[in-house]
Amino acid sequence: MLRLFFAVPIPEDVRGSLARVQAELRASAGDNGIKWVAPEQFHYTLKFLGETPEEDVPRAIEAARPVSAQVAPFSLTLAGIGAYPQQRRPQVLWVGATEGVPLLTRLAESLDRSLAERGFAPETRRFNPHLTLARMKTVEGQGMVAKTLTAEQKRVDKIGVVVVDSFVLMQSELRPAGPVYTVLETFALTYLHPPP
Repeated sequence: MLRLFFAVPIPEDVRGSLARVQAELRASAGDNGIKWVAPEQFHYTLKFLGETPEEDVPRAIEAARPVSAQVAPFSLTLAGIGAYPQQRRPQVLWVGATEGVPLLTRLAESLDRSLAERGFAPETRRFNPHLTLARMKTVEGQGMVAKTLTAEQKRVDKIGVVVVDSFVLMQSELRPAGPVYTVLETFALTYLHPPP
């Protein structure tokens, strides 16, 4: 079985801006009971497939190909920080997005539909774009992040802009030191707007 998800990766220049924001939050919240995501693993998840039989990978790739022709490349503005499921008891600390969200949502929903047509489980929750910076492992960690969010939220505004011109199918291998990601396939967004 392979642990799989589709995602929009973050280019190096924007990863640097995100890493600076993460470092400031980490300096305030600390490491106790908090697992910070390595900057090279920053991404926006489009669809999490989870544990998938290896023989189903070609079917997942086949489902994604037509989707890449339905959306033209677009810009996604990374902005704001928040937490799930609630700010007072956060379990996930994330960066949100502003401009470009409707197109990212359309991409995620088209992908979900195409995968469902090929037998993969459809999404039950509404798509909510977020990039994970950290996960809280203890109540102490939750308390420190909640306090940091209250102090920092208004200060963190626009972080950067990503040109979304592709998405990837990623394998995640869970290891003691943290997950290792491997890109299995890249899908370029090829939709061309009709001429005016």
